[in-house]
Amino acid sequence: MISTDLFKNCATQYSKYTNATLSGAHGYTAQFWMTYVEYINLFHRLERANRTNDIELFVFTLTPIIDLFFATAHINYSRWLTKYQLDLLNIDDTHPGLREILNQGAFTVRRTEHDFSRIPVDLTLEQTINADAASRLTGITSFTNDYSARLRWMITKATRASCISLLQEMTGLISKEDVTAELRPRRIQRDNEDLQKIIKQILDTNIPFETNNVSEVLYNISTGKGTSEEICQSLLNVPTKGKARHKDFIEYCKNDPNKFESPIKKEKLKTFEDGCATNRRTNNTKIVALKGTRNLIGRLLVLATRKRLDMQHILQYPLIPVPLSMASPDEVMTKTDKSALFDLLENKVKDIEQRPEKVSAYIIDGQFLLHSLPPKLPPTYGELARSIISQSLTSPAKRIHIVFDDYPQPSIKDTERDRRGSDNRTFVITGPEQRRVPRDLNDALKSRSFKKQLPQFLANEWQDPSYANILGDREVFLDVPGECYNFQVKEGVIQRDTVDGLRNNHEEADTKICLHSLSADCENGDIVIRASDTDIAVILLYHCHRFQSRLWMDVGTASKNNRRYVNVTAICKELGPGLCAALPAFHAFTGSDYTSAFVRKGKI
Repeated sequence: MISTDLFKNCATQYSKYTNATLSGAHGYTAQFWMTYVEYINLFHRLERANRTNDIELFVFTLTPIIDLFFATAHINYSRWLTKYQLDLLNIDDTHPGLREILNQGAFTVRRTEHDFSRIPVDLTLEQTINADAASRLTGITSFTNDYSARLRWMITKATRASCISLLQEMTGLISKEDVTAELRPRRIQRDNEDLQKIIKQILDTNIPFETNNVSEVLYNISTGKGTSEEICQSLLNVPTKGKARHKDFIEYCKNDPNKFESPIKKEKLKTFEDGCATNRRTNNTKIVALKGTRNLIGRLLVLATRKRLDMQHILQYPLIPVPLSMASPDEVMTKTDKSALFDLLENKVKDIEQRPEKVSAYIIDGQFLLHSLPPKLPPTYGELARSIISQSLTSPAKRIHIVFDDYPQPSIKDTERDRRGSDNRTFVITGPEQRRVPRDLNDALKSRSFKKQLPQFLANEWQDPSYANILGDREVFLDVPGECYNFQVKEGVIQRDTVDGLRNNHEEADTKICLHSLSADCENGDIVIRASDTDIAVILLYHCHRFQSRLWMDVGTASKNNRRYVNVTAICKELGPGLCAALPAFHAFTGSDYTSAFVRKGKI
C-alpha cells in the first residue's frame, strides 16, 4: 500500500499542507495546532527509537526536544540533556566499542517476545528490581539502623528481586507480557472514546484547520476567545526561540566550559492561561486569585459533552452581574495602589527643604498611631493608655490633636473594611486594670467594637490626676465618635472640656483632620499631620489655599527607616489651584476606598 501512487500522492499533499500551515498560510490558530502536532510526532519518534533500539534516531530526536525545553524554561532538562546528547555523539572517542554493544540491544530492554516492545533501562529498573525489592514502609531506614544489615540488603537486592519476580510469575500474580499499561485493550478503547469526544467538541465549536477561516488571530479553541498579540507571538515562536537559546547555550559553553553549570536566564512563556479571566474568592479574609487552567477548561468540555450543552450558545450571555473592567467575578471592587499618587506628588518638591521650622499644632491620625506603636505593649488597658499618650507627646508642639474614625452601620465603607478583614467580635473595656485579650493589638484592631470602645476608654482614662505630670503644659484634643474633648492641666489638675466647635458627625478621620487643622491655623507656625494616607494628602491639597500656616505631613515609620516630612503647601504651589481643586475627583475616579479602580489601570 505504501508504494502505491495514491498513497505517495496523499503523503506529498499532506507534507505540502503541513509546511504551508507551519509557515502561517492557514492562519495563526492552524499554525499553533500544527506545531503541537509536530511535537506529538516528535514524541512518537523518540518512542520509536526506544522501542526499536535505534540509537541514531534517538540522538537525532534529542535536538528538537532540547529546543523545546529551552523555549519552555525547563532549565535542568535543557542543561543536562545537552550534555547527555554530547556524550552520545562522542561515544566512539570516549568509549570505543560501546556503540556496537548498545546497537546489539543494550541501549533498551526487551522483556517480551513481541516486536516493538523495548523500553528504556531506567524504566525497566523502576518496574522490576526497585519495585520488587522496595519495602512497604518508607525505606530501608524503617526496619534497621545496623550498617552491616543495610550493606547485605543492598548487595542482595538484585537477586532477591529476581526471586520475587520469578515466584510471582510462577503463581500467575504477574504477566511479563503486559509491560505497558497504555497497550491494554481496555485502555486503548477508553483512549479512543476520549478522542472521539474531543473531535466532536472541536467540530461543534471551532475547527482550527478550516481553510475558510483563515485569521491573523490565535484563538483558544476551548473558549473561542482570541489571544493578545504578545501571547500569540510567544506561542508561535516557541520552535525558533528554543533553537536560538539552545545554540546560544552551546556557544556559551564552548567559549568557557567552566560556565556549563552557571545559571541560565529564565524567560516566561506566555500561554492561553495568561489570557484567561481570573476569579477572586475570599478565603480566611485573604483574597485568592484562581486562574482558569487547562484542567478546568478540560472539565468544562467534558461536562458540556456529557450534558449535551451548546457552549457557543452559553458563552453568548454574561457570566457575572458586574463589569469586569471595574470588579472581579465575585463582585469585589478592583483596587489599585493609592500610594503611587502620593509618591508622584511628593516627587514634585523633593528638592525643597523638607522640615518644619516652628510647629504650632501636631495632628495625629488615631488609627495610624495605634498601628505604629511598638510591638511589645503592656498587658493592661491602663498601661496601654499611658503608652498611647506618651507616644503622642513626642512632638514639641503645644497643641496635640488625636483623631479617630467613627464606625456607623450601615456604612459606605463596609465593603472595604470587610476586604481588609474586619470582624464582629464584641469588646467591653471595663477599666484600666483589665487585661488585654487578645494581647496582639493588631488582631484586636480588626474588630469594629474594639475600635469604638478604645477611644471612649481613653477619653475617660486621661482624666485621671496621674496624667498631669505626663501632660505638663501641653494641650491635647481627642476626637472620638460624636464628641471632641480638650485635656489640659490647670493648677495641677487635669481638666477635660467639650469642644463644641470641633464636634462633628464625620465618619472618616481623613476629613476630621482637615477640620482640626483649620481650627489650629495661625500666621506664625506650621501644622504637621502625622499620617501616611493618600486620601488625607488629597483633601489637604484641596483646602490648602484656606490656610495661613504651612501644612506638613509626617509620614513613614522609624522601624522601616523611611520617616520623613512632606511639604504639602509647597506641593500646592507647584500644582496650582486648578489641579489641587481637581485632585479629589481624579482620586475618586481612579479608585479609592469607596470607588472601584479600572482593571490594570493605576493612578498614574
